[in-house]
Amino acid sequence: RSQYMLNWLLTLEEAVMLQTVSRLLPELPLFLVTAVATHLVMSFAQTLMHYKLGHHPMGGKFFRNHINFHHTYYSKDHLVSRTYRGDEGNNTPFFFIPVFLVGACTYLVLPIDLFVVQVVACAASFYAHVFFDKEYHVEGSRLQRFAWFRRKQELHFVHHRHATCNFAVIHFFWDRILGTYRRPDARFRGQKGFPNQLISDSKPHLLSQRRP
Repeated sequence: RSQYMLNWLLTLEEAVMLQTVSRLLPELPLFLVTAVATHLVMSFAQTLMHYKLGHHPMGGKFFRNHINFHHTYYSKDHLVSRTYRGDEGNNTPFFFIPVFLVGACTYLVLPIDLFVVQVVACAASFYAHVFFDKEYHVEGSRLQRFAWFRRKQELHFVHHRHATCNFAVIHFFWDRILGTYRRPDARFRGQKGFPNQLISDSKPHLLSQRRP
């Protein structure tokens, strides 16, 4: 009898799983579109806030933190450090404000399943932006082996040398749209081991050798 009950429970569980999968499969494309759209909105919002608030006095504390800490720690040829220096002047909490407001609005209009997808995608996108910004500035990042990462890192470093351009962190096509895109400087492009030629805080003896 116990074996019969066990088989019945397993059959019931399989039926529920099959019903759930069959219900979700047609909605997967919609989930995917929602996730991608959420990430792109997050990416554009990050770029726009960085552009309009991070580099303009109207940004208040956001602006002061960004300029006085991040762009002071990482500037010109001193762009990497042994560990990421971001504890002081951390602007991450400022990005939560628009995220929370948008999330509250979409909660009222989206079905619960799409809202959950949006929340997960939003969290993943937020983490990705913070993660990439850290990896760009950490000496010997494990992502250095990938050409696509080195390219993005070059574009990000252009921003630290010329603070009026390349405000994106992941998708620099936003800068093309905003008219703030700039290619890497000629003297840094195409150099083998480009990131390793940057001066880090673990090599202070090289600071005197920086180019003007």
